[in-house]
Amino acid sequence: MSAESIRRKLMIWRSLAFAAILESVRRKDLYVAVILAGLMIAAAALMGKFGVQGLEMFLKDVTLNVINLFSVLLAILFAARQIPEELTRRTVYPLLARPISRFDLIFGKFLGAFLMSSLGLILFAAIGVGALACLGLSLGSIFWQYLLLRFLSLALICAMSVMLSLLMTPSATVTLAILLAIGSQTFSQAILLAYGPASETGKGLMRVSYYVLPHLDLFDLSKKVGYGWKPIDAWVLRDLFLYAMAYTIVFLLVAALRFRRQTI
Repeated sequence: MSAESIRRKLMIWRSLAFAAILESVRRKDLYVAVILAGLMIAAAALMGKFGVQGLEMFLKDVTLNVINLFSVLLAILFAARQIPEELTRRTVYPLLARPISRFDLIFGKFLGAFLMSSLGLILFAAIGVGALACLGLSLGSIFWQYLLLRFLSLALICAMSVMLSLLMTPSATVTLAILLAIGSQTFSQAILLAYGPASETGKGLMRVSYYVLPHLDLFDLSKKVGYGWKPIDAWVLRDLFLYAMAYTIVFLLVAALRFRRQTI
């Protein structure tokens, strides 16, 4: 691929991502995030009036769980509706009439959803850290690794949601994506507990499920941040980065393959 072709691709992806961001802003999604962030500040300020002695771990845990939950929900909602809405409004036709491939459309929409969800994560993290700082609490240097892994998980979640949106209805996409993203750890533990007494066929299915489905709980350092652990080793971050990128690429390729075969 020539330098000119690469530059053209980057311009296409940037334009599609920017259009997706503008559409999300028009829908006032970020306003909802601001309101929720304001509620976090109000709750922290109210609790601060009664003192926080002995509640440090609880407050940190609640703050990080709120950041995790709301950022994941926003990522799923942003990504799950990108392609279906283009198909419903029939705006996909003028887009594909231009020199834009279906993969370009998939990747551009994914990129827009990822950037918007990342902005939401930054907003919630800033509010959470600010609320804890008002109470005299800090999260330590491992918090930056926590934030990096949350970005990686959002990329994976956005790609997964885009793929699912091309395989099922929007409501089913949101439901399944939430179950996979939020219930990842519970699902993994359930497989481990049920593996022993299961039949050979059942064990085979469990092994496939365990290794095929993404383990998003690997990207959650909330407990380590709350307990003030030292930063984790760089090789762990490297392996998790490769893990997230591998799943993200696979999900986007499956989405592009499905979209290429889909009649619109």
